[in-house]
Amino acid sequence: MASSVYIHIPFCATKCYYCAFNTYTFHKEQAKAYLIALRTEMELYAPDTDPLQTIFIGGGTPSILSANTLAQLFTDIREYFQLTPNAEITVECNPGTVDSEKLRVMRDNGVNRLSFGLQAMQDDTLKQLGRIHTVAEFLQSYQLAREHCFENINIDLIFALPDQTMEAWHHTLNEVISLEPTHISAYNLVMEQETPFYEWWQAGELHLPTDDTEADMFQYTIETLTAHGYAHYEICNFAKSNHFARHNLVYWNNQPCIGLGAGACGYVNGVRYTNIRGIAPYIDALSQRNKPIADTERLTGYAEKSETLMLALRKREGISLEAYQNRFGEEIEAAFGDSLKKWTDLQLLERTSMHLRLTSRGLFLANEVFVELM
Repeated sequence: MASSVYIHIPFCATKCYYCAFNTYTFHKEQAKAYLIALRTEMELYAPDTDPLQTIFIGGGTPSILSANTLAQLFTDIREYFQLTPNAEITVECNPGTVDSEKLRVMRDNGVNRLSFGLQAMQDDTLKQLGRIHTVAEFLQSYQLAREHCFENINIDLIFALPDQTMEAWHHTLNEVISLEPTHISAYNLVMEQETPFYEWWQAGELHLPTDDTEADMFQYTIETLTAHGYAHYEICNFAKSNHFARHNLVYWNNQPCIGLGAGACGYVNGVRYTNIRGIAPYIDALSQRNKPIADTERLTGYAEKSETLMLALRKREGISLEAYQNRFGEEIEAAFGDSLKKWTDLQLLERTSMHLRLTSRGLFLANEVFVELM
């Protein structure tokens, strides 16, 4: 049984040039029909859930919905799901799409964590990314959230952007630190196929920092955030004490999670599934009271062990050797002995008395480790 739910709101004002997520331009009537379908999907999954410990409403841009629509969404959630008293409820917000009424609705409905997509602290960079907001609009949205007593706020950032200098990244990171969010996610730019950035990159029209500069940016991020009291608890995530993203830890611990919405992914009863991506076929499936699942994969044997190991290695504490043995009935070396020895000898992995984890050097070469473990 799952005790976590991800809800996908696939609407945005416009699509950012680097984004490969399942998102669509916002239309009010389509969004209304989508929320009705989402309500039906909640009803279909309600019997498979324990009281929810985490809810993550992502996108897309959930905060593009009106205050009334957001209120209805939370009414639906509480109709079909029980929540634990201390449930973590996160909503992704784009700067410029939140206002006092929406924040009040979220606060009144138990939302206790916001995640703002900022990405950079330079207006010209934001424009180059296809973002619709300015730095000033982000600061206004962030301050408004603080005024509405949201204490637990994450800020998303991206480094190794086109034409980005070390000085620009230093400025972005230090400006964000000065705002004292409880959580900061800092990701390197990944070129995703079927995005404008990928096409421009393939055509030689994007000038990216060198690999060495990207590594220097990552090193600066780790050193600077940890020096300011942020625990580096996952490759790209940093948090003040007691503010780790509990929902994301469900993913990294490879625990069950129900995925609701077009293109959402879930993991229930050992089966990983992906929903239909298109909004119209998603709505159509649910109008017939069918779960809108496009693909399923039952994870067993080596595949489940491999995925569990790779996800856990994203955490700085790594994978608990005891938890692995309890889950699979064998020591971790039984399936991965040769690979673990190789990466340990190369000082990319290290074993403590209780955990197997990436070394500080291994953080920079994590993908090489993960590829071999697949």
